[in-house]
Amino acid sequence: MAPPPAPAGAGSPADLVAVAGELALLLERETALVADMKIAEIAPLQADKVRLTRRFEALLKAHAGNVSQPVKAQWQAAGKRLAAAAHANERALRVGRIATERLIAAIISAVRKSRRPPMAYSGRRAAPCQPRVAGVAINQRL
Repeated sequence: MAPPPAPAGAGSPADLVAVAGELALLLERETALVADMKIAEIAPLQADKVRLTRRFEALLKAHAGNVSQPVKAQWQAAGKRLAAAAHANERALRVGRIATERLIAAIISAVRKSRRPPMAYSGRRAAPCQPRVAGVAINQRL
């Protein structure tokens, strides 16, 4: 029994290959921007990434099992490229997040150390001793 036809407006199986290629290209670009620490340039890509991801999901759902052999071979190649791009992107974003968290922790630690008053020389952690003048008497008789 043949699979049901794709819904109207769902695009063709070839569109699935094209969108997978576009999405892989976008992920590769985002990964390069993360590696180059061009964080400000990543935000504008997010709307396209969401749009392409939704389009890809809709096409995949519409054409699952309804792809000819020539398109299937193209899809397999595009799928491998997309999977590799997604993996590299996820790894770069994870490394970038970890590096950012470590940088923030180092900054917080430095600020805390700079605000901490020096500790008095004692066996326990005590507040620093402030010099106190209880009173001074000078004997002027000699």
